[in-house]
Amino acid sequence: MIIVTANITAKPGERDELISKSQDVIESTRQEQGNISYELLASTEDENVLLMFEKWESKEALDAHMQTEHFKAFGTAIKDIIAKELDITLYSADKV
Repeated sequence: MIIVTANITAKPGERDELISKSQDVIESTRQEQGNISYELLASTEDENVLLMFEKWESKEALDAHMQTEHFKAFGTAIKDIIAKELDITLYSADKV
């Protein structure tokens, strides 16, 4: 299993818009083959910081997700309301 964390920082005053623009990618992604979970979470320390927390069956499923139209549309939709590039980290769920 692959776990992905994507920190998304909204520009001041754009948090609600970012959440709204996230709904389509969340709903569509949850229907994808290989997706285990796809959640948008809010920071308890900074109201402008959100976390997309994802679980995928495999790296191949994640790679396929990144080629979907809804994923690409999400990137385009949020480009003007985020304060900086997304901070994305991939993890293997294998215990170390």
